[in-house]
Amino acid sequence: MSFIYSLKLFGCNWAKALKLFLYYLIVWGVCICLLLPCFFAFRDLIVAGIKSTDLSSSFSGVFKGTLGVGLHNVAKGSFGILTDVFSSNLGLFIYGIIVVFILMPFLLNIGKYTFCSMLYYYMTSKSKVGFCGTMIKTLKNSTCFAAVKVFHNLFFLCAMFVSVYALALIENSLFYTHFLPWVAFVVLVLLFTVEQILVLGWCPAMVVFNSNVFVAYQKGFKAVKRHFLTTLGTTVLYFALFWAFVFIFGVFTMTVLVPLMTILLCVYNMVAFFISQGMRFYIDANNILTPKKLEEVDNINKTAFIL
Repeated sequence: MSFIYSLKLFGCNWAKALKLFLYYLIVWGVCICLLLPCFFAFRDLIVAGIKSTDLSSSFSGVFKGTLGVGLHNVAKGSFGILTDVFSSNLGLFIYGIIVVFILMPFLLNIGKYTFCSMLYYYMTSKSKVGFCGTMIKTLKNSTCFAAVKVFHNLFFLCAMFVSVYALALIENSLFYTHFLPWVAFVVLVLLFTVEQILVLGWCPAMVVFNSNVFVAYQKGFKAVKRHFLTTLGTTVLYFALFWAFVFIFGVFTMTVLVPLMTILLCVYNMVAFFISQGMRFYIDANNILTPKKLEEVDNINKTAFIL
């Protein structure tokens, strides 16, 4: 039910989601401007690499039965581009890594924390708060969260790159023609699910209990364990749908799917955490969800009052 509740809550807070999306656009714009020196320095290498991998048609091969070949070419071509860029200008390569994998996630995580704080006010009292005002108010906590989360993201990205590179090294044509799409799909879904499970309650715990970043991680992980199987199933469903859309409709759909998925996961994280804590919350303007734990407490209190 967390999946349905999160979708309902998302629908009631689409204006807040839109503000977060606009913030994402600003962050992406700033980072793209910062990456312009890298682009102009490596333009010929990048363009040549994209042409050689035929990125535009690789993922659409699902309709032609050539998705596996396309995935194999994209994986090998992408790592080839990175190797060429690394060897041609190490300084600019490191600069690009810092912008893409440190600065940009840091700024985006500040936005996520702000959005979760706005959801907290709505879920507990239907209060309406502004994005900028909430960001300023929570900047101390969101900065700490974003800084630590960057290091977590780096470990996850390393695991993902190693897994994808290992699959790309397999040169057996039978494997990457018929089995690679399925193996890649399962690997990506599992990797993203594990990463999401590890951090699902982290930001909500900081927002709800105003804990420091390390105590909040412990509380968030305990919250996940209370409803582990339900949380696991819902998280797998989210990422299975996400990667199915990417594989079917093409890699360029990620420009829309990534921000949408990020915002949906923020809502889902808050819903799952509230349910695990037995906390009442608004799922829309007229309905309050009362998790079973609080229902049981209420029934006990009513019985004690009658007696």
